Amino acid sequence: MADKLDKKVRVWDLPVRLFHWTLVILLVTSYFSGRAGGDWMKLHFWSGYTILTLLLFRIAWGFVGSTTARFSHFVKGPAAWFVYLKDLLTGRRTYDVGHNPVGGIMVLVLIFAVLAQAVAGLFSADTDMGTVNGPLANSIPDKWVDRLTSFHTFWVNVIWCLVALHVLAAITYLVWKRQNLIGAMFTGRKPLEHVAEAGKPVPTLSFASGRLAISLLIAAAAIVYFCLRLG
Repeated sequence: MADKLDKKVRVWDLPVRLFHWTLVILLVTSYFSGRAGGDWMKLHFWSGYTILTLLLFRIAWGFVGSTTARFSHFVKGPAAWFVYLKDLLTGRRTYDVGHNPVGGIMVLVLIFAVLAQAVAGLFSADTDMGTVNGPLANSIPDKWVDRLTSFHTFWVNVIWCLVALHVLAAITYLVWKRQNLIGAMFTGRKPLEHVAEAGKPVPTLSFASGRLAISLLIAAAAIVYFCLRLG
C-alpha cells in the first residue's frame, strides 16, 4: 500500500535486502581473503560457507517468499526482455514493482553463478598455499579436484564481470531514468510514480513472515553443515 505521506510503495522485504547487502560484503571478503592466502584462508572458507547458506536460503525464498522475491514474479521469457528493452531504448515509460524483466534474469544468473563458485570451492585445493584444501576435496578423484580448482580460480573473474554489469545497470537507471534502484534496495520502497501509472491502482503485494525467513535460513545452514560433515 502506498504511503500517503511520502508517496512511496513498499516493494522489497527485509530478508531480500539483507541477503543482497550481506552477499555484497561476503563476496568482497571472500575475494580479498582468498588473494591474501595464509591465515586469511580460514576467513575465506567461512565466508564461502556463509555465502552458500545465503544462496540456499534465497533460492528457497524465491519460491515461498514475498511477491517481489519470487522467481515467478520476475523471471520472464525472451519476449518480455525484448519488449522491455524496446520500451527502454525508445524512451517509453516503464513501471516495475520489483525487478524488470532484464534485471530479473540478471538476478537469476548472479545467484547461480555465485552458487557454482561456492560449490566449486568446497572441492578445490591450492598447493601453492601449502596444500589448502576445500572441506570436500578429499572425497573426489584428484583430476576433478584439479578441474574444480581451475574453475574456482577462473570463475571469480566472470562473477566480477556480472557484478560490474549489474552495478552499471543500476547507475544507468539512476542517471537516465532518474530511478534510484540502489536506494530502494536499502529502504525497501520505490516512489509511487515508478511503480504504477497515474490513476491506476498499485499492484497488490504480499509479504512473507520473518519467522518463515528465519526458519529457511536455519534449514539452509543445517544443509551446509551436514554437507561439510561429509568431507
